[in-house]
Amino acid sequence: MIRKNINILSLFIITSIFSQNNEIGFFAGGANYIGDVGPTTYISPFSYNASNNFVAGIIYRKNFNDRISARAKFNYARIGSSDNWSNTVDYRKERGLYFRNRVIEFGLGLDFNFLKFDVLDSSFQMTPYVSTGISVFEYDPLRYGIGEFEASQYGDDSNISLPITLGYKIKPLNDFIFSFEITASHSFTDNLDGSQPGDKLKTSSYYFGSTLSQDWYVFTGISLTYIFGSKKCYCPN
Repeated sequence: MIRKNINILSLFIITSIFSQNNEIGFFAGGANYIGDVGPTTYISPFSYNASNNFVAGIIYRKNFNDRISARAKFNYARIGSSDNWSNTVDYRKERGLYFRNRVIEFGLGLDFNFLKFDVLDSSFQMTPYVSTGISVFEYDPLRYGIGEFEASQYGDDSNISLPITLGYKIKPLNDFIFSFEITASHSFTDNLDGSQPGDKLKTSSYYFGSTLSQDWYVFTGISLTYIFGSKKCYCPN
């Protein structure tokens, strides 16, 4: 499914490459998850085991006007957590579980700028923005055997998530845009951490945690994009 979506992204970029107001670049930063293992901090990309919790990817934007743009993204991330990390609630510390997982994500969405942001204007510009959309991601389904503390993989799976992004971007140079953003993605699985493995494993697996909410993953980082395409201005005279 991820390979199919990458092909769709490539076709989308190729068909738009000669039109105006395009951006392409990279995104990098820290990653954390929100669920049933480890600390309950919502945004914590660099506080715990930062070398193993990271995200890197490619971002493409198509700017329709100075307020609205479409985005396509492809990210690879490593996430993990441990009940033994600091700031974990006491009952989790006593339990002592830990896991690692991967997220390979493809997403489409829309950005909205709070201030006017004309990518064709050579002057210095900046604006906060929000973004949302839908993503498809692959991950490793996990399980804890009875009496085990480390989650183990039992296959691979895919699901969808709904991202919510808050960001701030500046255009200090004519052809480049720097952005800082935080994206919290609500996944439609409760097994990024191994707390709810598949039904076929109920007799040999440890189930725990709340089933009322599903897992989230959070990406915090910076992007650098290059503006390309023809320079036909969409601004009124």
